[in-house]
Amino acid sequence: MRNIVIGLIIGTVVGIVIGATVIAPRLQRTAPGAAATTPASPPPPADLAKQLPRVLVPRPDLSIKMASAFPPDTPVAGELARRIDARIWEISHGQFEIRSFPPGALVPPADVYDAVAAGSIDAAFAPAQAGAGRAPALALFGGIPFGPGADEFLAWLEFGGGGPLFQEINQHHGVHALVCGLLPPSAFGWFRRELQSPQDLRDIRVNASGLPGQMLARLGSQVVDLPMGELLLAIEQGSVDGVVWGSPLLDEPMGFGAWLKNYYPQGWGQSLTLLSLMINQKKWQSLNVMQRTQVETLCGDNVRQSIAEGEAGQFRALQQIYSGGVRLQRLPPAVRDALERAWQQLAQQKGSEDAQFRQVWQSLGAFRGEFAVWRELSRP
Repeated sequence: MRNIVIGLIIGTVVGIVIGATVIAPRLQRTAPGAAATTPASPPPPADLAKQLPRVLVPRPDLSIKMASAFPPDTPVAGELARRIDARIWEISHGQFEIRSFPPGALVPPADVYDAVAAGSIDAAFAPAQAGAGRAPALALFGGIPFGPGADEFLAWLEFGGGGPLFQEINQHHGVHALVCGLLPPSAFGWFRRELQSPQDLRDIRVNASGLPGQMLARLGSQVVDLPMGELLLAIEQGSVDGVVWGSPLLDEPMGFGAWLKNYYPQGWGQSLTLLSLMINQKKWQSLNVMQRTQVETLCGDNVRQSIAEGEAGQFRALQQIYSGGVRLQRLPPAVRDALERAWQQLAQQKGSEDAQFRQVWQSLGAFRGEFAVWRELSRP
């Protein structure tokens, strides 16, 4: 029955379009004594793409497969991936599509950057630090501990030298990367016990990754990075005492508050998360100027959407967390200072080990020094 109903709906839509564009002009008659008129021609395929459901429009000549690092129901990030899929088809009038596939459908999530670089897949939508295994400096573009907010970070990328460095590093590995979203700061995390001093971080088992995880390890935490199924079981069994995940909007649906009753929303570990549309370099070069402009325009709009939606949803997420009996805490100054010292030591070490990391770190630091003057003088 369901297939019959769907068939009737599709048939009705097709009938309306055909009737309006093919049959109706033939039925028109020239009135006696009236001047003959030229029948209206059917709309071009690009305009039909606006009128017909997407499933009924012939596949475009250019179709790109994009692996998303986020499940479709992930707040903000999952929606941005779907938005790339839908909007590029709309603004190109059905002539260009970027098909979004959920994590694992094309390649394992951990392999998306390498797969794009090798040309195994056309594109991926993932955090900028997805390529940090190949180029450690990319971790700095994903959002850093005690780093800049979205306004300062975008200013550095667009006008302070950050963008060219980002492209240069990615292109060296065969990837053309576009800034295609910015998520709000990640919370410090969820903890079983209240943190009163840096000693409270020693010897506890914390689920974390990336630069925040490396900082916690410097302060004596036992850092693990477990898959979600194992993580929830470990928390329930008491073998994991803390979780560093995302912003409240991303954290609230995970259910960590059932066991971890102390939540620290301060975004010390990742001041933002840059989401990147990564396209294989050869595939990008094969696009014409209009197609490249459409992708760049879409990603710019994704940045606007992500900043607005991400910030707007945080308060309600905090309300839900608090209503579940979780205590909203602030980091004691001693803990924050210890974390910042650990970050400075880690950044210095990584800069001494990798020239690209040092170059990016110095570029960002120089821009932040200048921006700090403007911030101090202009902010109330």
